[in-house]
Amino acid sequence: MNFQSVLTLLGAITASLILIIGIVLLTGLFLPGQVPGNYRYTLGGVMTAYALYRIGMTVARHRRRGDDDDSADEGA
Repeated sequence: MNFQSVLTLLGAITASLILIIGIVLLTGLFLPGQVPGNYRYTLGGVMTAYALYRIGMTVARHRRRGDDDDSADEGA
């Protein structure tokens, strides 16, 4: 496992945790009743959208890197 794979895995784990936090905020689970609804929905939506963006970018980068590895193998 090379350094780039470790960074990709770390990015995917971080994005997954942000997604979980965003979903928890949107659903209101494990939050005290004093947290305003508009704050929860705004922050939860932004965190969920950001996490989905990061997961998509990680997958795209992984696929692009996989294509580059395949083309390098063909040329050898």
